[in-house]
Amino acid sequence: MIRFLLWTLLCLLGVAGAQTFALSPTAFNMDPARTNTAQVRMDNTGDAPMTFQLEIRKWSTENGQHVYTPTRDVVVNPAQFTLEPGKSQVIRVGLLKKAGNEELAYRVFVRQVPTADVPSQQNNEGNVGLTLRQLVQVSMPVYVAPASSAPKLSYGLRLQDGKVMLDLTNAGNRHLTLRDVNVVAGEARLSLGNAAVLGGSTLSLPLTLDALPTSAELVYSDMNGEERREPLRLP
Repeated sequence: MIRFLLWTLLCLLGVAGAQTFALSPTAFNMDPARTNTAQVRMDNTGDAPMTFQLEIRKWSTENGQHVYTPTRDVVVNPAQFTLEPGKSQVIRVGLLKKAGNEELAYRVFVRQVPTADVPSQQNNEGNVGLTLRQLVQVSMPVYVAPASSAPKLSYGLRLQDGKVMLDLTNAGNRHLTLRDVNVVAGEARLSLGNAAVLGGSTLSLPLTLDALPTSAELVYSDMNGEERREPLRLP
């Protein structure tokens, strides 16, 4: 079980306020040959009730960037709920369309609804009042992946409008998630966080490099936590 610690106001006011919750698992996974539903359990590990609204959108990649669009392919239940301290809520998704040979991808967006129970910080100067609330926002992937699907990734660097771009290209029909992604070029090591590359798409990430290096390497952890190193293709 992965616990998310949500800290807000820290950068704005120098005051930290935290609400904690846990998700298990952290993604909805379906094999359409076996089931058209999946579920995640959400636990309120804090000391205040939390009300949430949920929305599901189709997830695709266009021009190297993730895009989320309205969809009726999948339903999420419940669409809104209140979670009391120490309690849990099961969130279910159901696929309404027939799956093919290509993986389908969606995301469930979970947004906390402001209520009177949500702690706030107030700062009043003269006639100016500022109220900032701690609101949880998180999204979870939904993958509908046939058992025969598989990723097939390649990696490269290129220039675009004077910027160095990392292209992660997946020629397969299943997503692949890279964790703790780094680009190593000479003495530089650029950390890019995690990256999910959908099947049949290219994810493009900008790098803070002044110019294309003569050689570079992609370093990341796979889903088993093992480090992988891949040479980056150059123009």
